[in-house]
Amino acid sequence: MNQESHIEVVERETTGKNESRRLRASGYIPAVVYGGGREPVSVQVDPRPVEAIIDSPTGLNSLIHLKVGGQALKRMVMIRDVQRHPATETIEHADFVRVDMDKTIQVSVPVELVGVASGVKDEGGLIDFVNRSVVIEVLPANIPTHFAANIEALKIGQHLEAQDIELPEGVTLMSPPTATIVNCIGKAAEEEVEVVEGEEAEDATEASEESEGESTSDES
Repeated sequence: MNQESHIEVVERETTGKNESRRLRASGYIPAVVYGGGREPVSVQVDPRPVEAIIDSPTGLNSLIHLKVGGQALKRMVMIRDVQRHPATETIEHADFVRVDMDKTIQVSVPVELVGVASGVKDEGGLIDFVNRSVVIEVLPANIPTHFAANIEALKIGQHLEAQDIELPEGVTLMSPPTATIVNCIGKAAEEEVEVVEGEEAEDATEASEESEGESTSDES
């Protein structure tokens, strides 16, 4: 289940693009804490612990104690979103949302496949992992790190749906129950998909060339 982390933040007295550039140059990033029926608070934070939490097993579902001046805030938060530099992928801004530990929230939890499908092992098929996560409603302290989906019994032409995933007590599935998680397909099906995609790309190219030809004709 979810483990708590700690991050030290400092309240910001000034905001704006120039202040954000200054912060990033000094090794910090601007961030905001909001939600929970209270006013948003602008803070600055070291991006390294934020990145470490995102890379942890609980990722964006991690519960965090924010510390301001060494004092831990009473209410927990979660990372709602981060903005990254388009070239370097470094975090440039973070959003923290306040969490009420007594109220359920909706989160996306990853699905991990367990075992080798019979259709792969015995029939030479392939696994098509369609949806790698499901949305659930749960108390913050009970957010699972992942759900295990056993695919050993799957044969070619069979699939698992979101409703097939075994959920712990107190967890409610919010994704469409019939949403496909994984398909077991034959190689012929994969080749057919590749052919269709190739034909669509070819049609798009021909249409583009025809459009360019008509445009050139009109200009002349």
